[in-house]
Amino acid sequence: MKSYDIGSTVPDAEKPSNQGEVNPAGYLYPFGKEVQGVEAEISLTLASDAQIGADLIATIPTLKYNKNLLFMLTQDDCKQSAFSMTWAAIHGKPIDISDPKRKYYYDIENLEADDLPPNAYTLGKTLGSTDGFGNEVRFHFTTTLAPEWDYMNVPTTVRPGFTGNYYRFYMKSGLRWNNVRELLNTGNAVALHDVKTLALNDVDSLVKHFAIAQQITQQALAGRRVKFLAEPNGNKTYLAAAMQFPDIQTMTAQSGASVLIPYQVASDLHKTTLARVFINDPAQAKDLVLRAQSMTPQDRPAVYLGVHETDREWAEFLLWLNDTYGKDGLDNIWFPSQEEYYEYHYYRQHCAINVSSQGDAVKIKVKFPSQPHFYYPALTLNIPGLKMKMIKSVTSSASVTGLSYGDFDEGISINFDTRQYLFEHADHYVKKYLSKKSTSSLADAYYHIGALKNNEQKQELLKMLP
Repeated sequence: MKSYDIGSTVPDAEKPSNQGEVNPAGYLYPFGKEVQGVEAEISLTLASDAQIGADLIATIPTLKYNKNLLFMLTQDDCKQSAFSMTWAAIHGKPIDISDPKRKYYYDIENLEADDLPPNAYTLGKTLGSTDGFGNEVRFHFTTTLAPEWDYMNVPTTVRPGFTGNYYRFYMKSGLRWNNVRELLNTGNAVALHDVKTLALNDVDSLVKHFAIAQQITQQALAGRRVKFLAEPNGNKTYLAAAMQFPDIQTMTAQSGASVLIPYQVASDLHKTTLARVFINDPAQAKDLVLRAQSMTPQDRPAVYLGVHETDREWAEFLLWLNDTYGKDGLDNIWFPSQEEYYEYHYYRQHCAINVSSQGDAVKIKVKFPSQPHFYYPALTLNIPGLKMKMIKSVTSSASVTGLSYGDFDEGISINFDTRQYLFEHADHYVKKYLSKKSTSSLADAYYHIGALKNNEQKQELLKMLP
């Protein structure tokens, strides 16, 4: 991370930096309060004339939502553009016109105050795919963090309407914690990358600083911890250190790593380093996607890109993904962070699933493994031999907070989520819209409500919106 001045001193492992943030900490989903090892139950009441076999089974497809093209993106070096360009483009927020002579950036506080760079524009839509049943799932990516560097705590200047100069939109050294909080609120992920040590080739020093960075991150993110390492600068010592640091469960590197072919993975990928590719421009990214799409799903590799700075061309590439393989195209792409993909695949390997039927009742029970620092307890289940016309009603246990379903292939498919604070999360975005109404904040409110299962609470939230 060449832009960082690591100085001449190394922090004490027992006394990590406690410099407070200048701006008040923004809202963050309570990841640290999530329960591990949840048991979910989904009940189907069959129609009186339904005829089913005695051996119903539920399987977890290779990719969530039954997609067949996997795309992942990591943005290294804790870049401010991860928020004001990559995230903003995906969520239909203003992005900079990207004049090569002067690029502009902004922070979450600027966005919420409508204090934006001159000539900022939007792509006119949000970017994502669907869950197979009409509910939008926006693209998710990973940003790396720099917890040991003080710039993640720096203040930001907010001056709506001030045009005397635009210094406040000049690029900062990197992301601030409030930007990271909103990235996480919308399903994106974080990774460790560089740590602040002079001993870059010493495993013990790196492990020590992983622990420092982890403690700072956990304090800043209300209990959320990092389990993903993006190798910096091709330094393999980081990977050796990650193998010794228990919190790190999944890694990525641009050489000496495993190429991911989703339909051919046999292990649970724990402590496996996945290969990513850095490219010079988004046109090369498009070629990689087209090449993967030309292959059969069984042989199709994941398209996994690494990037540092993003600009308008990258935003237009993400728009192309949406329009070609996302919700406004073939709708066959799943675009998660590596952390989300790793969890989903781990669940495929380790969830206990039981399907039982008695009379007109079919019960599906899923027991999630109790893994530390898992934050995406959601699955897709496929059940052949049933069709929606055979089902009178679908209900679920209280542990299931998100639920969608419908006919798929020779049976039905069910998507369910067990994050325990989904309603409070949606409620936050509804209140955010009601406090300051805009087309974009209304879309966000509907988006987060769309993640909830259909119940009275969901209907009450919908009644609050136009």
